[in-house]
Amino acid sequence: HDVMARHKDIMYSSRTRYNTDMYRKTHNLRARLYKALSKIPDEQLSEEERHLRDSNSALPSIAILQLIYQQKAYEGHAKDHEFSGTSMREHWMSGHEDTKRTLQRRDWIKMPENGMGIVVHDVHRESEV
Repeated sequence: HDVMARHKDIMYSSRTRYNTDMYRKTHNLRARLYKALSKIPDEQLSEEERHLRDSNSALPSIAILQLIYQQKAYEGHAKDHEFSGTSMREHWMSGHEDTKRTLQRRDWIKMPENGMGIVVHDVHRESEV
């Protein structure tokens, strides 16, 4: 049971982090593409390349706050399909506590500086201030 529970922890947590990492990589590649295409004079770019450059000219700065549920010691391998009232209230309370802790970190909720792209904060991996 412990092995199955740990497998699910890794599987779900890894998927969240993987999606965030892929979004950040894509965003950064778009920023690099814009910088590269901006170095080439307009007359040397095709219409498609100018459109690609222009569509990536104003990429937003993004702050992502990851709130990944931390399993309780007594939860077993059924945690991904156990939806009792007690379980749901515990999950909601855990999310509420994570959110309160996140909002106390003012540096996490401000937008990143211009040109920084995406900043990711993981509530359970970064130490408290």
